[in-house]
Amino acid sequence: IQVVQGNLLGSILSNLLLVLGMAICASGLLRKTQQFNAHGAAANMTCQAVASISVCLPTMFRGVANSTDHQVLMISRVCSIFLMAVYGLFLFFQLKTHSDLFTDENQEEEQEGQLAPSISVVLLFLCTMTVAVCSGALVDSIEDVSKVYGLPKAFIGVILLPIVGNAAEHATAVTCSYKGMMDLALGVAVGSSTQIALFVVPCAVMFGWIYDQPMNLAFRNFDTACQILSVFLVSQVLQHGNTNWLHGAMLMTTYALIATITWFIPEED
Repeated sequence: IQVVQGNLLGSILSNLLLVLGMAICASGLLRKTQQFNAHGAAANMTCQAVASISVCLPTMFRGVANSTDHQVLMISRVCSIFLMAVYGLFLFFQLKTHSDLFTDENQEEEQEGQLAPSISVVLLFLCTMTVAVCSGALVDSIEDVSKVYGLPKAFIGVILLPIVGNAAEHATAVTCSYKGMMDLALGVAVGSSTQIALFVVPCAVMFGWIYDQPMNLAFRNFDTACQILSVFLVSQVLQHGNTNWLHGAMLMTTYALIATITWFIPEED
């Protein structure tokens, strides 16, 4: 359970700090400042704040006197239902009622050939099956990798696995930002972390409920603090609608600090 929690948290942190930081720095190589749509970024970060609160509350409740694991589990499941509802509302907000807030006003998108819907569905299904098989093998190898190479499991779950898993998004965000398509880069980095926080994490809790596994939202105190502080930092960086290379350097430095501390998290017996 803790490996799953760490991997989910690591994916959020990787997108918010490492991917976004490198994307901003890549843009800063060619431009003094880079403009983007602040309204769309603000909507994403507000959702991130809601997700952080939903993780913080069960974690803090676990420390309340006389609270039980069953109570924490039920609270997590209720919170997950609310989070999934918020994600549905966010999609409706983004795609329907306020889609104009998420358009890129400064850039013209290049028209490229599109795949047929049937081919897209088949490719998506094949990619999903491939990722599922690879993920299963990857998770099964964590114990042996930790023993053979002396890597802490917390470091593997929070840092290594998310970096490998987000490699495609990482490359896409950096390439887009380097070409000046900052809104697209933000959609990849921040949008992906929002999807994980509001949909993937609650889905993991709900599937745990279905398969009778005690997956909950009560993360380690350190993990919860990292998520809340990262959301706060990224919100500060994106609030003005423009960035520069120094902002990217600060995000990457924060990720390096978290990675360093994660290396020293002691193993639980």
